[in-house]
Amino acid sequence: MRFLSFFDNLNLTTIIIIVVAFIVVIIILAALINSGKYVSRYKNFYRKMDKAINKKFNGNILNENIVNQYARDHTNTFKSLKGKGKSKVKKYFEYYVKNIPELVMLKSFTSSDKNKNQITILLLDEYDKVLYTWHKGRKTKGLIKACDKYQMLTAYIGFLFELPLNIHEGAPYRFTNHDNEYVLTYKIVKNAKQKKRKEKEHKLSKKELKAQAKVAKTKEKKANKKRR
Repeated sequence: MRFLSFFDNLNLTTIIIIVVAFIVVIIILAALINSGKYVSRYKNFYRKMDKAINKKFNGNILNENIVNQYARDHTNTFKSLKGKGKSKVKKYFEYYVKNIPELVMLKSFTSSDKNKNQITILLLDEYDKVLYTWHKGRKTKGLIKACDKYQMLTAYIGFLFELPLNIHEGAPYRFTNHDNEYVLTYKIVKNAKQKKRKEKEHKLSKKELKAQAKVAKTKEKKANKKRR
């Protein structure tokens, strides 16, 4: 009764303001709760992925095995591998093809620009011209095709292994294959199928430099942990 009498003593404008303010508070609380859920979901996914790639899908170990056991020649292609090597590499690629786009999608839910939720992996020549663009629609076959056409098998394997940490920290990442000076890099975009002719290396911002420093620090911690 007291609650109703309180509203009886207010004019219509005041009541509307109170109702609107209440609705706004509810919306903000709901947004904060949802945001917290997305952050938690992303962090859990990244931790699980980080653990898996270091134990089961370690690109450094796979590349060592390719050089020492699986390669029939020095062409650095998927087709040059022995049967066991092809099976190992295909399984490796399939894991990253499935999980990297998912990682990017989940991370976008925690960012200010949720429309940037797709990843492209760009292969550049020494003049920054885009030779090949991979996106999730091209699947594992697309990676194998690029490895064979441009002789970049071990480069793609190494790049994919380092990629999740750089995505996690929001760090720019360019991987140079010194056999032919081709470069692998990535972009988080709104439309992965939109084509680009060139991808020049830009001057890094303070935020990007800080992100790269975090990547280096994390890699150093992991290396020290392995030595113990």
